[in-house]
Amino acid sequence: MASREILIKNACVITCRGPVFPLGYVHIKGGAVASVRPQSKMPRRSKATQIDAQGRYVLPGFINPHMHLYSALARGKGVGRMGSFGRVLKDFWWRLDRALTPEDMYISAMLGGVNAIRSGVTTLFDHHASYGAISGSLGAISKALAKVGIRASLCFEISDRAGKRARDLALAESGLWLESVHNWLRMDPGFLQRGMVGLHASMTLGDATLDAAREIMDIYGVGAHVHVAEGLEDVSITRRRHGLSSVARLAKRKILRPGTLAAHCVHVDKKDITLLTKSGSCVVHNPLSNLNNAVGIAPILEMCRRKIPVVIGTDGMSASVADDIRLASVLHKPNAGDPQAGWNEVARAVFVTAPVVASQMFGANIGILKKGAAADVIMVDARPPTPVTSANAWGHVLFGILNSPVRTTIVGGKVRMRDFRMVGVDERALAHEAGRLSKRLWKRL
Repeated sequence: MASREILIKNACVITCRGPVFPLGYVHIKGGAVASVRPQSKMPRRSKATQIDAQGRYVLPGFINPHMHLYSALARGKGVGRMGSFGRVLKDFWWRLDRALTPEDMYISAMLGGVNAIRSGVTTLFDHHASYGAISGSLGAISKALAKVGIRASLCFEISDRAGKRARDLALAESGLWLESVHNWLRMDPGFLQRGMVGLHASMTLGDATLDAAREIMDIYGVGAHVHVAEGLEDVSITRRRHGLSSVARLAKRKILRPGTLAAHCVHVDKKDITLLTKSGSCVVHNPLSNLNNAVGIAPILEMCRRKIPVVIGTDGMSASVADDIRLASVLHKPNAGDPQAGWNEVARAVFVTAPVVASQMFGANIGILKKGAAADVIMVDARPPTPVTSANAWGHVLFGILNSPVRTTIVGGKVRMRDFRMVGVDERALAHEAGRLSKRLWKRL
């Protein structure tokens, strides 16, 4: 739907960090929210395209702050026995990223973008690697996500693991992408894509590489998107080579700073948590992936107590954050011995911190429905069976909304999915092309 003026009426509107309207409307104009009010105050005459929610939940789109779109074509691929997280990286993921072609990247990004829109994710932060085809890789992903119409931050995973020449190409790809974003924004302030400096992890990054990455961060005024202490290997290798913990080394090299996303932070101690607090970095908790890789559970309750910003991501397990949010809400209760442990922390991660991170990245109010905010809005195919208030809205999200399919998704004031039908994307043709490419990719692997 091309209309830039939309009126969603008869909705149970959860604004997030604001009032709840059990029966209200959302007026969208020029890519932003024009008004959110009770249904009784809806203008009687309007030229806007009207969407009747029929009592369904309407709320801001979700945010996925750590995603690996390039993993899409790996679904179902047999991997054999791998006894450690280090083997998982070396024997599967690093082999996969070396085998990707630009065509694979484009289709993978399309698949992930569609999955995101279908699940109500309107903003994602992708972390890409393709050491067999580095140059132009972010452009291929950008093109795919532009077609899907999702808001996204992109970066390339800089690493020394493939040698100096590949490292230099990765640094160049990072700089070129950030320069292209700068140029796009000069021509179109409504451009939906941004960039960060992507880094793999301390264990595959030399000091010279970290310094070069930090220089790019300084030039473009962006943070890093980096894996931190995900597995024991990162911690042990970093200590052996540099005499520091992964956190301490990244803090020393000024990679950890405000605007940086520190993904995982599973194997951190009290000193590391203090350094994370001082750095101003945001920690991305990826509970499903961490359990799947048997690396452990990040101590996010302690991080939250220490005022470290924490958000919930997926690490490529899915573009949808629903399962990770639900898991995070219960995962930390047994060790805490408290049935309410994690309730406030996860609610804050979803309702407050993720919107703040996205808003700072995109220069707009994201993750809230109020006048002037970005019109990233979703309608869920469920109606509240009990009263909804600002005090209990999180309970409705956790036990109702996240369990329900998303019916309609709007990004930047444009409808990207209406009544379960994607706009501008032929999903049947996409699936067919993905099947063709995945067969070739699996043979190369």
